Amino acid sequence: MARHPIPELATPRLRLRAFDLADAPDFHAAYGDAEAMRYWDHDPSPNVARTEKYIGHWTQPSPDGWMMWAVARADTGRCIGMVNYHARSTRHRRAEIGYIIAPAFFGQGYAKEAVEVMIAHMRDALQVHRIEAEIDPRNTRSRALVERLGFTLEAPLMRARMRLAGCYVDSCLYALVAG
Repeated sequence: MARHPIPELATPRLRLRAFDLADAPDFHAAYGDAEAMRYWDHDPSPNVARTEKYIGHWTQPSPDGWMMWAVARADTGRCIGMVNYHARSTRHRRAEIGYIIAPAFFGQGYAKEAVEVMIAHMRDALQVHRIEAEIDPRNTRSRALVERLGFTLEAPLMRARMRLAGCYVDSCLYALVAG
């Protein structure tokens, strides 16, 4: 299998980089946390060993389809979250994004900063024209984040879009289209 390098992206406070298995304990603070994972498309990781297995899968991305970055603080190198694109269509120049930050870092602008630099990479290096974010309508923090980044609400209610924990949940669709 060919190795696809994950480019490092940087902001003054953050480094978006490839995940390493050593990130598992720090990243588990997000991926194993019920509050952080409340609106995710699967249950929280039950333990650090399972989080490590997820990370192991993410170290071999498929750049034409998906890529995951560890969000690490520039000053400490510690992983505080993740950003990704997925469902990428190179033909149609579109992709969907996802992101998660550990609760200890909520409200400090890290998610916005990480998503902004990922979007710039997607537009500049990958020539993505349309970026989508599918969000649970109850997730007011995430909705506010994409709205601050200029996304437009295109589908305010997609009923029973996903099945989580045995229940159907709704979604809304936001999009950011290059000018």
